[in-house]
Amino acid sequence: MKADFFKKDFNLHNISHAYLFECKDSNESHKLTDNFIKKILCTSNKEKSIFCDECKSCKSFNGNSNPDFLEILPDDKDKIGIGSLRGDTDKNRGIINVLNETSLISNAKVIKINCAEKLNEEAQNYLLKILEEPPKNSHIIMLSSRPFKLKKTILSRLIRINIQHKELKNKFNGIKIDPLFSEILYKEYDLDSMSEKEFNFLSDLFINTIESLDNYNFSKETILDTWNDDYLNFRLNVLKLNVFQTILGEFNKANNKNSVITSLLGEERLFLFLEEIISFQALLANKVPINKKLQLDVIFDFIK
Repeated sequence: MKADFFKKDFNLHNISHAYLFECKDSNESHKLTDNFIKKILCTSNKEKSIFCDECKSCKSFNGNSNPDFLEILPDDKDKIGIGSLRGDTDKNRGIINVLNETSLISNAKVIKINCAEKLNEEAQNYLLKILEEPPKNSHIIMLSSRPFKLKKTILSRLIRINIQHKELKNKFNGIKIDPLFSEILYKEYDLDSMSEKEFNFLSDLFINTIESLDNYNFSKETILDTWNDDYLNFRLNVLKLNVFQTILGEFNKANNKNSVITSLLGEERLFLFLEEIISFQALLANKVPINKKLQLDVIFDFIK
């Protein structure tokens, strides 16, 4: 996923309650995400990808005074503790207070968490409870340059958008990397400490997963059997990114080269399919005892 995400028209009723924008802490990244937040809060032009910049909501956001928006920043120690999220000081009202309040000038409420990788464990546990049962018409927007620092249980509940594609590594020790594989590596692993052996293993796993998706129409059982291993979450990430790419292709009315399995679905079923994948990953992250093969079978019932 790249910055193209911000260029498409979208229906506010279909956007997620929680996003993770993977990016450097830069002015460009903040401009993209702030404009996205302004669009969510804007009370005009609901079917367009732009905000009006004229309504009360837009003007108050520009003046850093929109009561339906809260921004969380690292503290003086360059950390984000639970106090910052609860609003223990007079610096903010606290996440849960903002999200549970009735919107004052917008039709939604938005929390923006900068440098999310700096959330300490206590703060992440507090945030997780909110993500598990998000209040109505609320959205949490997180920015992070090191998403692998966040708990898997949190990551499983976020729609992840990479907006620093220009700086994303496309080579590993001189070896060119498939863009989709590169994105998965960035999301899940610390590339600076990755060994060549680990890279080669994951590369083979990625290729095997893509091939199983491409061959889905010929053998669904192959997926149910081969995916039921210790690397199921990795394989689900490959599938999830394929779904993302297909959705973007549909919205942009452009041809895409995604696997056949995702191109079989219309827009509405793609979103439902995506929700099923995310829910499954949440179960895995929480180590809920489930029959993985049976759960996979339920998910792939969407492909008919």
